[in-house]
Amino acid sequence: MKLQIQDLCKRFDSLEVLRGISQDVNAGDVVAVIGASGSGKSTLLRCINFLEEPTSGRVLFDGEEVTRDNADAMRRKIGMVFQRFNLFPHLTAIDNVSLAPRKVLGTSPKQATEEAEALLDQVHLRDKAGNYPAQLSGGQQQRVAIARAMALRPKVMLFDEPTSALDPELVGEVLEVMRELVSSGMTMMVATHEMSFAREVASHVVFLDGGKVLEEGPPAQVLGEPKEDRTKEFLARVLAR
Repeated sequence: MKLQIQDLCKRFDSLEVLRGISQDVNAGDVVAVIGASGSGKSTLLRCINFLEEPTSGRVLFDGEEVTRDNADAMRRKIGMVFQRFNLFPHLTAIDNVSLAPRKVLGTSPKQATEEAEALLDQVHLRDKAGNYPAQLSGGQQQRVAIARAMALRPKVMLFDEPTSALDPELVGEVLEVMRELVSSGMTMMVATHEMSFAREVASHVVFLDGGKVLEEGPPAQVLGEPKEDRTKEFLARVLAR
């Protein structure tokens, strides 16, 4: 598995949000994308999954370019978890998780339900299978969203600040599930403000500033001994919270 981002640019009218981003993600990599709000983290992930069409540049998955025409097929391989959980409020947790396999993969209802039960067990929510989103905490809803993204058996997972909408006491339960996914070998690209998580589980850290990669490298280097003054300033501000 290889995800290649090549000179990716994204402009909204006169606003240049991404300015020539290039990055390779190999099987088993965990890439943490950090940076201030507005630095381009979310837009980068949305362009990878073609939820936003890049202005220029390319995204390739296993050598095949992601385009408007094949985006739906590619999203089966490139799963995504959003800041907001985006669960269907009229469906129970298990139905939220089993819907895509039934509709997209043609999985039988019985098999889709069994697989959804196993995924809810994986995110420690099997006992909440019959609950509706309104009956779940924010952390529980996000864990259902992770299970739902995993239901299509993606080869890589994109996480767009998955804990930013959560109350502080609920952040840990989502990060713990993500740690378990890392331990299982899942390839990830994670936009995050959780520096301790990035330091602990990432294989590579990318610092975005003004839509450009200002600094990147192993967590110990970027988070522990940053070279750029802007990186030092950002980390000092984030870690002081």
